[in-house]
Amino acid sequence: MNSPHGSLFIVATPIGNLKDITYRAVECLKDVTLVAAEDTRRTRKLLSHLGLQKKIISCNEHNELEKAVQILGYLEQGSSCALVSDAGTPGLSDPGARLVERVRKRGVEVIPIPGPSAITAALSVSGFVARTFYFAGFLPPKPGQRRRYLQGLSSMETIMVFFEAPHRLMKSLNDMFSILGDRKVFLAREMTKCHETYISSSISGLINGLEGEEGIKGEITLVVEGSPGGHHPFDQALAKKVLDCLLGRRYVSVKEAVTMLSGLTGLNRSSLYEMALEAKKDL
Repeated sequence: MNSPHGSLFIVATPIGNLKDITYRAVECLKDVTLVAAEDTRRTRKLLSHLGLQKKIISCNEHNELEKAVQILGYLEQGSSCALVSDAGTPGLSDPGARLVERVRKRGVEVIPIPGPSAITAALSVSGFVARTFYFAGFLPPKPGQRRRYLQGLSSMETIMVFFEAPHRLMKSLNDMFSILGDRKVFLAREMTKCHETYISSSISGLINGLEGEEGIKGEITLVVEGSPGGHHPFDQALAKKVLDCLLGRRYVSVKEAVTMLSGLTGLNRSSLYEMALEAKKDL
């Protein structure tokens, strides 16, 4: 493609171990005039490791559209630019998509420089047969939104891949257990780094295994098996009968009944809670 413009290169960078960078990525970073980075400090460390000195500008989720104007100025003057994220491939749960859209609309060439990916790395060692998978990204941080998001995924039969922050991991796992049921799960933490950890378990087993662990750290990828398909043997009517029985005989509290039934059936915890309150009122 002959063009007076420079090119925008979308460059995948290591997810941990700096030796994982590709020869082509190094050549690209060496040749471009400008590097647009999600975090300039982390990118400076990478470039320093490679022995490169480059002009770097910030391009993150807060300023991506604003910086697109500046980057387009470079590109339309004939200079090339590399876009990098903190780790992995830009645009996948990281900034980049809006910049690429703007650049393409102006007729400027956008070229991928593929490389490390936490998604495919985790799938490759999970033991799941991944003929297809669904990348669900980060779960919403707010509890209500997170549960609604998981509810929308509850009937999906394909493997699901999630990213999660360490300080929200246990809350997300508990919500998964309540809404998705006790499915198989694979946890990959700090992949390619010196303290990398891989755990294959059920959701309940993972919760129990991590319960006493203080200060969970590191970047986390979760692979979760899909729904077995078909209709769940517990429907809403049967769930109401069980709640009536448990609460009517005062075996457990509302909270205990909801937690128990949600864990056993995979039915939505919020729906069960509303049902339990109605059942208690009727009693």
